[in-house]
Amino acid sequence: MTIAEMHTRIDEVLDKSNSPWFNATEKDNFLNEAQIEFVDTRYGQFEFNEKRKEELNVLVRKQNYTDVSIISLSDIEDFVYVISLGATVTICGVSYKRKVSPEQHDDEFENDVDPFNKATNNNLKYLQYNNGTSNIIEVKSDSVPNELYLTYLKYPIKVSLSGNINCELNEVAHKQIVDIAIRMMMEPSEDQNYQIQINEINNQE
Repeated sequence: MTIAEMHTRIDEVLDKSNSPWFNATEKDNFLNEAQIEFVDTRYGQFEFNEKRKEELNVLVRKQNYTDVSIISLSDIEDFVYVISLGATVTICGVSYKRKVSPEQHDDEFENDVDPFNKATNNNLKYLQYNNGTSNIIEVKSDSVPNELYLTYLKYPIKVSLSGNINCELNEVAHKQIVDIAIRMMMEPSEDQNYQIQINEINNQE
C-alpha cells in the first residue's frame, strides 16, 4: 500500500465503526507507532520464522569497525536490535573469524573466573549496556579485535502523507500495520469494534 492507500483504509474502517475523526498528521503518528510495535513484536522470532524474516529483512543493516572492542550504538541513529556480531582476531599470529556471543549480565562475574566459560579470542562474548553517556556493546576477548562485524535491525523510516513517504516494510506487512494503527485509534474511546479489530490482528498471525 502507498501511504495514501493506508490513510484511505483507516478512513474506511473508522467510518464504519463510527469512531472519532483523525486528521492526516494524527493518522501518520499512529501508523508510525504501529510500525514500531510491528517490529518489536516480531524481532524475537526473526531468526526462527521465515515469515518474520520476510517481513523484517528490509530493515537489516551491517556495519564494520576496525581495532575496537567497544561500539557506540548511540552513534547509529536508526539502531533497534543486535541480530549478530562477529569478529576477526589474531591467535598465535594468524587471523581468525569468530562469532561473538551475547553474555548475560548476571553471568558476567561467574564466567570471568570460570576457565571454561571465560571470554577469550576463541570464545568471544559481548555485553550491551549504557555507560552513562551512550548505549554500547563491549566485546570481551584476550585482545582488541582486528575487526567487528555488526548486523542489526533498524527502525523503519517514518511514513508521511504530506511528504509522500511510503512504508518501506515489505508489502505483506502493510495491512497488519494499518490494522495495528486502527486498534490504537480505537483504544482511547473504548470503541465497541475494538475487540473486532484485535481479533482481525490475531487472525493474521
